[in-house]
Amino acid sequence: MTVSTVDGLRAEMAVGRGGFRLDVTLAAAPGEVLAVLGPNGSGKSTLLDTLAGLLRADTGTVELAGRTLAGDRLHVPPHQRRVGLVTQDTLLFPHLTVLANVAFGPRAHGKPRRAAENTARRWLSEVDASELAGRRPSTLSGGQAQRVALARALATEPDLLLLDEPFAALDVDAAPALRGLVRRVLGVAGGRRATVLVTHDPLDALVLADRVVVLDGGRIVEQGSTGEVLSRPRTAFTARVAGLNLITGTASGDGLVTADGTHVAGMRGEPLADGAPAVAVFLPSAVAVHMERTLASPRNVFPATVAGLEPHGDVIRVRARGGPPWVAGLAADLSPAAIAELALEPGTAIHLVIKATEVTVYGA
Repeated sequence: MTVSTVDGLRAEMAVGRGGFRLDVTLAAAPGEVLAVLGPNGSGKSTLLDTLAGLLRADTGTVELAGRTLAGDRLHVPPHQRRVGLVTQDTLLFPHLTVLANVAFGPRAHGKPRRAAENTARRWLSEVDASELAGRRPSTLSGGQAQRVALARALATEPDLLLLDEPFAALDVDAAPALRGLVRRVLGVAGGRRATVLVTHDPLDALVLADRVVVLDGGRIVEQGSTGEVLSRPRTAFTARVAGLNLITGTASGDGLVTADGTHVAGMRGEPLADGAPAVAVFLPSAVAVHMERTLASPRNVFPATVAGLEPHGDVIRVRARGGPPWVAGLAADLSPAAIAELALEPGTAIHLVIKATEVTVYGA
């Protein structure tokens, strides 16, 4: 293998898959967790398959821990990459015990049986699954199987760990426990291993990730620290994931102007030139719902129609639709009492009212 000076992961690559093309540059330092978000079809699976070696990049390079895995006609096969993969489907060998499943990787890499089983027992202990060692995969719950799958991936001592929606198939009780366990386990090896986590759940990113990359159409459209990306989204998808409202347009004076000419009053979150692409971001809790239009200079008032009502903790989230495309998907959080008082139901004509001081405008 060609030796490089890169630590951790660095990938600069393009790969085609049917009519789809992924073209990205990203990096993850040793010990860092990089979360990858994006709508369905954005390229998340293609990215993981290429990093794992299941797909060959058309152009570019993939470097990991000082080794070049792809580039200049080089393609290192998956079993030689030192990459661990955990998916929704644990893919445990049904005919092997849990201990044998976890020991399989070290054995395949040349460790003697006793040493491989010792490694397997150590990682089963790390994921709180030692008592499962003698059981078969068919007897495990979903949460138990994911613990074993994580132990199996880590037992190979990978330089890169790929987590593909590892909590998506778990119930509401198992997911938080496993999420906390993964956070602890990822710190066991200190700063040696890079991790790439594909998820649809912002809680996964908030709990586990140091940085976030957002894919759309095979390209990176947002990236930065987890807190920055989720608190200052620049795309509608990220805003929805973060539970925020977002309106796109261009910066203008004290706010933003949408494509249809509507002025949205707000506060500048950063210096912006008038006419620059921009987004207005605000919380659903900052949106009031009135049946009649309310005229007040420091407030934004937009006509809309109720698209749906969604339980959201202690409140009901009202989803809106309307004439201009930017109204679709805007949300307001109201109490059940307010919903009943206003007699809201899908199709009800309403007005969304947002104080300008609750709206922040950022560059897009």
